[in-house]
Amino acid sequence: MNWIKNRTLRRLWIKKNPQLAAILMVGWFSSLCTFLLSLMVGSFFDINYQEGISKTLLLEKFGIRIQDISLFFGVFLSVILLKFSLDFFERKSINYSAEHMVSRLTTDLFSKQIHWSTELFSEVPFGKYLLRYSGDMQAIRNMLVTGIFRGIRDAVFLLTGFLVLLWLNPVWTLTVVGMALILLPAFFFLDRNQTPLILEKRNSKSNLLNLVTESFGSHALIRENKLIDRSIRRFKRKKSRVLTANLQYRKSESLRQSLITILSPLLIFSLLLLIYFSPGMSTPGELLAFLLVLSALTPAIRNVIKAPNIIEKGMLSLDKVEVLLRKKDRKRRKSISEPVLIPLPKEA
Repeated sequence: MNWIKNRTLRRLWIKKNPQLAAILMVGWFSSLCTFLLSLMVGSFFDINYQEGISKTLLLEKFGIRIQDISLFFGVFLSVILLKFSLDFFERKSINYSAEHMVSRLTTDLFSKQIHWSTELFSEVPFGKYLLRYSGDMQAIRNMLVTGIFRGIRDAVFLLTGFLVLLWLNPVWTLTVVGMALILLPAFFFLDRNQTPLILEKRNSKSNLLNLVTESFGSHALIRENKLIDRSIRRFKRKKSRVLTANLQYRKSESLRQSLITILSPLLIFSLLLLIYFSPGMSTPGELLAFLLVLSALTPAIRNVIKAPNIIEKGMLSLDKVEVLLRKKDRKRRKSISEPVLIPLPKEA
């Protein structure tokens, strides 16, 4: 949660976008529309097939009862259009907000570096700065949109869904939550182990880009001094390091993503197992309503689990940018800190 205390985010994003709370509310209403559409699919079976299984149980508990098929399709289409409008407004607004934040940060970074002295700028090959303007800015943007904003939105939606599930059946809800808590430490463990892998992956890529920049800038000199084979060997060594770092990261990320894909089936498995060993504790309509709500919450569960990893990647990039923003010339610091000596007049 170190992003909350970050001064750069507060200065360039939160303070510049007071409408973030309103956008979050719109996103929450959009998620509720998804929830409602899922329930209305079950309502169609009761209206069209007259099976009497009471798939509309949850809708009726909220005071929504649709018996006419024409009214059903009208309401269904209206909810779809409302979902589209809310989703478009939310996505456009939060993406615009993130793009402006990245634009401000990029301008600050360029303005800072262009004022550096030649000595300070030459301390590090300028090729290593290129990643700050490309990959790191993209990671920061993803952190703002997918990590922070949608993570909070889906967490609020999950809390709403949890209260609905608790209202439907407390025992089933606690069973599902218990299974989720059992799996949660695995994601924390993988996220913690991914941090050094992400740093190694980015550092090795930065070194490779710097080598390419230097080599292309000295292309004529390399050919003149017959250093082509040496340059290729250096490139292969650095590229090998990049490949090794990428493979290690992809292995960890593949394991994490695979765990996310089986999360929903495991939750349903634990619920069905409980029902099997405790027969007669519910009706088919209650079970179906519970499963419909749980299925509507599944994408939000996945997004909330992904959010910490995305935020961690973005904060690593932001930290690198902030290091450059805080960097100062040594001569300037020295001139400010040291007193100025005024020579005394010579004695006659």
